[in-house]
Amino acid sequence: MKQKIIVLGGSFNPPTKAHQAFLLSAVEALGADLGIYVPAPYAYVKKKMNKTPYPNEVVDEKIRMNMLLAMAADDPRLRADDLEYHRKGMTYTYHTLETLQEKYPDAELYFLAGADKLKIIPRWGYIDAILEKFHIIVTDRDGMNAWTEIESDSILSKHKDHFRVIPLSDDLSGISATAVREAIRAQDETALRTILHPSAFSLIQGKNIYTVDSFRGEYFFLSNFAPASIIYRGISYRNAEAAFQAQKCTTEEEKLAFSNLSAEAAKKRGRKVSLRSDWESVKETLMEEIIREKFLQNPSLAQALRDTGDLELKEGNAWNDTFWGISAKTGEGKNRLGCILMKIRTELLSVFA
Repeated sequence: MKQKIIVLGGSFNPPTKAHQAFLLSAVEALGADLGIYVPAPYAYVKKKMNKTPYPNEVVDEKIRMNMLLAMAADDPRLRADDLEYHRKGMTYTYHTLETLQEKYPDAELYFLAGADKLKIIPRWGYIDAILEKFHIIVTDRDGMNAWTEIESDSILSKHKDHFRVIPLSDDLSGISATAVREAIRAQDETALRTILHPSAFSLIQGKNIYTVDSFRGEYFFLSNFAPASIIYRGISYRNAEAAFQAQKCTTEEEKLAFSNLSAEAAKKRGRKVSLRSDWESVKETLMEEIIREKFLQNPSLAQALRDTGDLELKEGNAWNDTFWGISAKTGEGKNRLGCILMKIRTELLSVFA
């Protein structure tokens, strides 16, 4: 007989006891050999959260994966795979299942979903290919009859032999990732202990598991465009961007021309100067020195930086800067500016500890 593998994908933002019970109940119902959690990448989860009043409540990829691994450790039939984290561009369920099929060539794959998803499954990319090659397991929930939904849709009914319907586990009521985020917001440790697996809870206890993913709004002070007077190498600038752009120049006279410029004007002027020959090898060191001076010379900004605690700082941007920041479109980038800010924050916290 072929090995049966059940795949549970999703945001897992963050994963809860319900996710564990959901996957285990499907494994038991089908007599499956494996159940695999596949968390979605940061960019996908961020896009979903941008539609809510709490766009910054996105749990870091590594934390979500570690929480899933902690839950999987309870049962040898459970695993977690971060394959979607490493795929470039748009992620489709079909490609995820294809990748898993390559890993388990002799297995029969089943994708697990609630019956509420039956209304959107026909709109999935490559849906015919999914239903021809793989299987979907759904649960009856919220008063829905899964078979009725399947048979009433022209696409789903055509492949109804590739569906399995299982009962909803009693362990799932009232538990959701939304409830976890509400409990984190309220700092309700009792609720978190109820909703989260004990090992998963221990991974986030006392930590801020979200990130700053753009330097706008309340976090604009982190941006080089924020107003912040800086004296750097004997010249006064209105903002860190002007100080940085000035360092591209080879003469003091050229650097002085940046002294009174706005950040926007400085960036524009910086594109037109004759670039110093060693720029690529020194630009990161210069950026770190300028950012350090920005916070050392502006105590209120230093305090604001310390107040970010252990939040990961990511300079998400719409202009596809993947060196200093992270592309908001792809979620990819070296985030060198964010790394510099976190390094300086550590220095400031140690000094004022």
